[in-house]
Amino acid sequence: MRFTPSVVASAALLSTANAAIKGFNYGAQFNNDAAKTLADFEYEFNAAKNLPGTDSWTSARLYTMIQHGTQNTVIEAIQAAINTKTTLLLGLWASAGQESFNNEITALKAAIAQYGTAFTDLVVGISVGSEDLYRISADGAGGNPGTQPDVLVDYIKQTRDAIAGTSLSGAKLGHVDTWQVYVNASNNAVIDNLDWIGMDAYPYFQSSFANGIGAGGDLFFDAYNQTVAATKGKPVWVTETGWPVSGETVNQAVPSADNARIYWEDVTCKLVNDNVNLYYYILQDVQWGNPSPSFGIKPGGDLAQVSPLFDLSCPAAAKNADPSKVIGNGYVAQLSPTMSTVFVFDVRPEDQGKTCNLAFHMPPASPWPDMSPVKIRSPGGIIVSSVGQQAASAEISANDVGSSNFVGWVPSIQPANQYNIASVPCAAGQRVAYQIESTGGLTMDFFQMTVPPLGLFMSVS
Repeated sequence: MRFTPSVVASAALLSTANAAIKGFNYGAQFNNDAAKTLADFEYEFNAAKNLPGTDSWTSARLYTMIQHGTQNTVIEAIQAAINTKTTLLLGLWASAGQESFNNEITALKAAIAQYGTAFTDLVVGISVGSEDLYRISADGAGGNPGTQPDVLVDYIKQTRDAIAGTSLSGAKLGHVDTWQVYVNASNNAVIDNLDWIGMDAYPYFQSSFANGIGAGGDLFFDAYNQTVAATKGKPVWVTETGWPVSGETVNQAVPSADNARIYWEDVTCKLVNDNVNLYYYILQDVQWGNPSPSFGIKPGGDLAQVSPLFDLSCPAAAKNADPSKVIGNGYVAQLSPTMSTVFVFDVRPEDQGKTCNLAFHMPPASPWPDMSPVKIRSPGGIIVSSVGQQAASAEISANDVGSSNFVGWVPSIQPANQYNIASVPCAAGQRVAYQIESTGGLTMDFFQMTVPPLGLFMSVS
């Protein structure tokens, strides 16, 4: 048997008519703590628009509304965005107490009053806080204090009250935090009060996993799918991700420009193709200092003069505007309300006249969940359909898959079970493909294996 799963991005996620937001994260100061000025922000925003191999990276995510070094003066990035026609994901810093948050609200109101719709028409969303829940967790203990969930919910309500009746009243409110926060049920009240979810994920830092660059894409999308499953249907934006170009090796993760390029292709290009709102970290982070690790796409120097450290173009397949692009072959399958997987089997010529039996196998639950080859994020079942033989190709679109024919279904997938899907005449000497789709809210990913059997198998009788 030859198994070739191809992850399919379904129309439920990707059929949006408008291109998703693409942009970068922008701090309020340089590494030497000098405040960025209007000219600095303008220069950065314009540089982002002119990166070779890219287009439409025209949005900026800010961490604060306050000009660095002042109490509550509006950050000069606002005027820079107006001047350069850069859209804005606003940020209100929420990890320094109520008095500090009052200053954020004061600056937000002042920006609305000062700039009016020239400003508010550029706003794509407002993030109330950034990694505040992570900082109070065991993983983020120490350093800058975070914010408790109930306090964050109150800040969200204060922000809604502040923009009510203004030209920013229709703005969608979100929160930015690490993916681990959203799968923690103790933070559900925050999710309930948001319009969208901002997820930060860095496989480089996941030192308890096999986190070499070859696993970077899998680790990222595992985090993304867990977040999607936990956030109750709220849109998930990727607000920070990237791979460092320099710094220390963390477990198996080696910083380098070559590895950053691989991560860009495996993660960034896939997100762009899938129309997921994305803010990459970061355009440049080595001005007036050398952070370690460094994630900057561009090295130190004049942004308009220095070249990116790696190729920023996306493969033709990833740039394809077809929202139903099928990509990638391997042994890792993903199923969710927005992802399905195609399985391909080579049927031997000697199986002419025999019966081919399709079955989906689930092994017993593992005593070590973190090491299990299957992870069920949310319960549900599967639908199995036959698709065209051309779906066996590694680079196919939805048009290649063509029409599908229902074969069978399982209403609920449970550990330690074999589900007999269907028995059909063997297509001797041919390559056949079957698509598994999620139903009933199932979100799971697994590694197709034979001992113990896990995944979709075809036997001959």
